[in-house]
Amino acid sequence: MIRIFIHNYSRPLLNSQYRLAMIIKPVFEDLDNPATILSHIEGLQRAVETEQKAKQNPFPVEVFPELIQKIIKATNENLNFPIDFIGASILYAVSVSIGNTHRVEVKKGWQENAVLYLAIVGRAGTNKSHPISFALKPIEERDNLMFQKYQSEKLEYDTISALTKKEREQQGYDEPVRPIWEQHLVTDFTPEALAEVHKFNKRGIGVYADELASWFKNFNRYNKGSEEQFWLSVWSGKALRINRKTSDPIYIPLPFIPVIGSIQPGVLNELAKNRTENGFLDRLLFVVPDNLNKEYWSETELNPSIMQNLETIILNILNVSIKQDDTNNLQPEVLRFKPEARELLFEFQRKLTDQSNKPENEAISGIYAKIEMYAIRLALILQMIRYACNEGNKQAVGIEAVQGALKLVEYFKKTAIKVHDIISNASPLDKLPTEKRTLYIALPDTFTTSEGVRVAEAMGMPERTFKRFLSNQHLFNHETRGEYEKLY
Repeated sequence: MIRIFIHNYSRPLLNSQYRLAMIIKPVFEDLDNPATILSHIEGLQRAVETEQKAKQNPFPVEVFPELIQKIIKATNENLNFPIDFIGASILYAVSVSIGNTHRVEVKKGWQENAVLYLAIVGRAGTNKSHPISFALKPIEERDNLMFQKYQSEKLEYDTISALTKKEREQQGYDEPVRPIWEQHLVTDFTPEALAEVHKFNKRGIGVYADELASWFKNFNRYNKGSEEQFWLSVWSGKALRINRKTSDPIYIPLPFIPVIGSIQPGVLNELAKNRTENGFLDRLLFVVPDNLNKEYWSETELNPSIMQNLETIILNILNVSIKQDDTNNLQPEVLRFKPEARELLFEFQRKLTDQSNKPENEAISGIYAKIEMYAIRLALILQMIRYACNEGNKQAVGIEAVQGALKLVEYFKKTAIKVHDIISNASPLDKLPTEKRTLYIALPDTFTTSEGVRVAEAMGMPERTFKRFLSNQHLFNHETRGEYEKLY
């Protein structure tokens, strides 16, 4: 039983840290006065805060042109969009907008496209989906306009098709050509359906799976291994060949299908199941903000100019036409790296290779292998963003774009490792917010409920909240009524 030593101090003058020191004094038997215990607690709190700060991984907003930075800041302040989520969503919207219009050349014979696979990670209620919808709104509106055009053309097609050949000749109609809807985004799909859409929209199509689990849970539903292999090939930009018994085969020499969706942390283990060996997991860029919590509604309104600016930027890229040769084969514009940008990229790759050759484990090595590919793709995306914001051209990838890309891949490298730790059953203690982790460390190895409540209340945690905390079976052993043992 913990004995509490009450000294002749006026209780109103005791702050929470001092009361904590008084309460847990017997835990530190080698310390014989409250002031020393207080110093120990303060040191403990500083150590925890320092460790937490070292683990922080802020999204590098500074990689964007000032106009984009203002959009990110305004949506964060007025719409409560987490900075990581809206920043990554804008990267995805630009990726879709670029499509097959541009590629970047690293060396002769080695070109990369701008395809991204993005996973927005957060608990329910943390505003995962709205930033994606906001960033994609200009593309959705373009799809809507194109669908209206398609409906009008389809009506005319059906009218002409209903005529006999003689009637068409009498009314001056040629043989009608069936119209198509050149859409940029899809939300409900199978590989075959995607290929069918992509066949008519050579620019490319973006997949938006509001719940990313719905995407990967369908893998192998019909043909074991085939759908997952489809997505591995698309990420790598390999030509797609789909042969079907009931219709014509489909061949897409330059597939472009980026993916974005949201996922809750608790589902990550299911995503990783049987997908760590083939490199699928390493192809995902995970967006994992630090200290993500549900926010109160903002009472301020977003200035309409913010959305107008985003629309202008996206449309500046979306309006770039796709080039084809005389036989309708795609001819993407190829950007090369400026000499200083190329040197910086190669220097990064050398350092990453050295790290990869001395990996903590094989999984980390797989992360590094795909991260270096993403450095190239993100450099292309950032260069196109600079062009769309009138801060650069699209003739070559400059040093600013590469510097920004390297900051982004450093962010994504850390989030990948964070997700890997979650999947690898990292200590539950590492997942706790700072205040709970500090409390956990301050608790004795064994304690009663009342003893724990006193420590918790001294650190500002209500009794009800603390008792819910005690129910975490990954942190506490509770074999005897009213008595607990820490597991870490």
